[in-house]
Amino acid sequence: MLLVLLVLVLAAAAALATGGRFGRLAGNTLTGLHWLAAAAIGQLLGSAFGGTAYPIGLIGSAVCIAVFLRLNLRHAGVGLLALGFFSNALVVALNGAMPVSLTALARVGVGDAVVTDPRHELMDSATRLHWLGDVVPVALPGIGQAVSPGDVLIAAGAGLLIYTGMGALGRVPADAAPVWGDLEPCAGTSALLRLSPEACSEAEAAPDHAPE
Repeated sequence: MLLVLLVLVLAAAAALATGGRFGRLAGNTLTGLHWLAAAAIGQLLGSAFGGTAYPIGLIGSAVCIAVFLRLNLRHAGVGLLALGFFSNALVVALNGAMPVSLTALARVGVGDAVVTDPRHELMDSATRLHWLGDVVPVALPGIGQAVSPGDVLIAAGAGLLIYTGMGALGRVPADAAPVWGDLEPCAGTSALLRLSPEACSEAEAAPDHAPE
């Protein structure tokens, strides 16, 4: 999913810029990763066989993801992931495939597209919960596509999970400002003019320095 990949890249870049490190991901405390692997296998098998196997595989995948998410809800972003996955699973289960809006595709310049992927179908009057389908136009560079609200939530949750997992500080690292009480007045200056010891030395060594 291009949207998720793009958000992950942006989240990682933002984390690096605010003190995060990739090495900290190795120390994450996510549990039940085998459930996530089982969910991926279920989706792959459903996609490979197509037809009714796809919604069945997606539902089974959703169950595995539900267990994984339940074990990790305390992590930032996991709640968004859960909501996104379940909204996608619900609309697919009700319709047999992910409904795609032609209006959304037209807004990104691909309104004449023909849906041949068995995992998707064009939206029509019989579509259930159409607002959970691929109705959000996303004009990525060179690739226009429509995504679902669930995809947006998944991307946001994954980005937040990566950002916090890398230990980002939420601000650009900078040298701390000196504390007023740690500064002392330079010789020959008013007590109101307080400089650091290094600045005092430079001021006293200057040729035009004339102590009072």
